[in-house]
Amino acid sequence: MIDRRMMPGFSGHDHTRGHQVSVIELDGVFAVVSVDTRRGSLWTCPLGGGGGGCVECPLELDAAGPEAEWYYEEGIWDEDEDEIDEDERPWYQADLYEIAFCLTAANLDGRPVVVTGGGRGDLSFPEGSDREGGAVRVWDVRTGRKVGKTLTGHVLGVDSLTTLSCDQGLLAVSSCEEGTLLAWNLTRGGEPVAAITGGYTGGYDGSMGAGLVNGRPVAVTGEYGPFLQAWDLLSGEQIGGALPGIERRANAIALTEVAGRAVVVAGGEGRVLHRWDLASQEPIGSPIARHPDRIMDLEVATVAGRAVAVTGSSDDTVRVWDLERGTQIGAPLTDHRLQTVTEMAGFPVAVTTSSDGTVRVWNLTAATGE
Repeated sequence: MIDRRMMPGFSGHDHTRGHQVSVIELDGVFAVVSVDTRRGSLWTCPLGGGGGGCVECPLELDAAGPEAEWYYEEGIWDEDEDEIDEDERPWYQADLYEIAFCLTAANLDGRPVVVTGGGRGDLSFPEGSDREGGAVRVWDVRTGRKVGKTLTGHVLGVDSLTTLSCDQGLLAVSSCEEGTLLAWNLTRGGEPVAAITGGYTGGYDGSMGAGLVNGRPVAVTGEYGPFLQAWDLLSGEQIGGALPGIERRANAIALTEVAGRAVVVAGGEGRVLHRWDLASQEPIGSPIARHPDRIMDLEVATVAGRAVAVTGSSDDTVRVWDLERGTQIGAPLTDHRLQTVTEMAGFPVAVTTSSDGTVRVWNLTAATGE
């Protein structure tokens, strides 16, 4: 890839299980944000040495329970009577290990927020209730307070989570293990936008990528079958047919624009990157050369007008690919896990973590030689 960092890394970032981090701008300073699932707190750590040291902010866990109607209609299992006591409301206590299984950062009406997706044990209830699954929550970065409602509807854990800004507002889009795709309008207080259920077409996975196509929010989902499906989130309708040909499970999916056309990019257990033209539903060229191990993370960017993909593998390497030419750019980074691709100070950058707890920011413009 490259050996030149855009700005210094942050060393010792061990505040979060699995090193799940995102990046947000706070008062003109870019910072790494993460959730400490041992302490139930939110950490912000400035990059490049600006803005002082790391700041810990406890999450408002008392407000983490769901406001959904079903929560107040179900009773608690009475072990002595061996039946459901309908007069008692279910008990909920935040499971810190599960509450932030997925994480992303966004700006909601001028307020920096972190959006989290819970694991399958996030909304577990006492024995006798069949309710469990992961919820989506929005947290104020500065105060740790929950913003809006706890968003429910997933039966199992949230596997993929992202936000999209469109003319409707800021959307939260999530997909979970049982094959349910949900979207909410955060600008409108968590108003439901889409609910695509039924295991998509009967498969189970939870892989999902999303983006804007001609201004409309679109999500692409994967399952254990050899294909993907694209969905118009505003109408809830599938776009065309299945996108065929992916080898085994798709772990990571993204939407981007290549040479003026909307393109779906995906990788997974087959260790290669696949590309499809969304309009024609046809594969683009041959799969891009193999990773040594499965692809786990995938982000896309436009660098000086050039569409690139950045991939992270389970062998702890990160690579950059030219999506039009189908070729790898430069050498891989070793001992790095890809976290996100974003823009900082006008530059497209990749953010990685490594086994020593260091977060680094890489200049993708330098990576492509532009």
